[in-house]
Amino acid sequence: MKIKFWGVRGSIGSPIRPENVKHKIEKILTLASPTDIQNEQSIISFLNSLSFSSSSTYGGNTTCVEIRDKEGNLIIIDGGTGLRELGNQIMATDFGKGAGHAYWILTHTHWDHIQGIPFFIPLFLPGNHFEFISSMSDAEKRLEHQFVFTHFPVSFDHYAAKKTFQFIEEGEVVSLGPHIQAFSKAVRHPGGSFSYRFTEEGKSIIFASDAEFNLEEMENIDTYIDYFRDADVLVFDTQYTFEESLQKIDWGHSSASIATDIALRAKVKKLVMFHHDPSYDDEKLDLVYLRALKYKEMFDPHGKLEIIMAYEGLEIEV
Repeated sequence: MKIKFWGVRGSIGSPIRPENVKHKIEKILTLASPTDIQNEQSIISFLNSLSFSSSSTYGGNTTCVEIRDKEGNLIIIDGGTGLRELGNQIMATDFGKGAGHAYWILTHTHWDHIQGIPFFIPLFLPGNHFEFISSMSDAEKRLEHQFVFTHFPVSFDHYAAKKTFQFIEEGEVVSLGPHIQAFSKAVRHPGGSFSYRFTEEGKSIIFASDAEFNLEEMENIDTYIDYFRDADVLVFDTQYTFEESLQKIDWGHSSASIATDIALRAKVKKLVMFHHDPSYDDEKLDLVYLRALKYKEMFDPHGKLEIIMAYEGLEIEV
């Protein structure tokens, strides 16, 4: 399986501001020496030596992730603003010819998880087929409501691609093509949300965004530990710092320290920090990531858990 991230922000899109671009340039120029800019190779080496926030950006699009099985069959998770770029890319494939097929997993329908759906070009083309799968019994009705004329000038029925909807009970295993099986587990979030575990040939990816695990939840975490156990990749909601999570009980999100605790207890191999707060700039996200690494070293200095910060364009193969 492969997973690729098209949108990693939570709550609302947060494009990089002009002053942040200027700040990055100023910082790079301050750090550079004459030998760093002698030729193209030295420039590349210099940029690669910088922190992520100095030379790149985590991205400002809201939640959208793709998973591919070993034959390249497509599974889409949610439809935040990152979905638009995914749609643009796959137009160069069978989707651009009206011959594409994808499974589409919906965790819930808060705005940051559906904002990109109206702008997903492959939905306009007849012949494409999208199989929406969710543990929300009214997923189709929710999407139709998003396209009410007072909200958007084109109705959901106007999108010519074939759209089918399948409801699965929590814990019910569903096949997503010939290779991947998946099932859901409810997580704590205002209005409800579902995590999904995807498995192919013994390898597993868990997508657990918009999930609040606080100190109270950690006292009754055993059933979730079993669910997360031995995952090759755990994409986890880490929107808040630990201090912020104590002030935002019932806001529906978790912290990096809680995510690390869970990943260590469940013997997860790779933890991907996800659903970044829209108020955090790239430098703040660097600090959040470094704090997570230090926290992991405090409690499991010789452990094998790998922690990664999600960014737009990140690809992981398991």
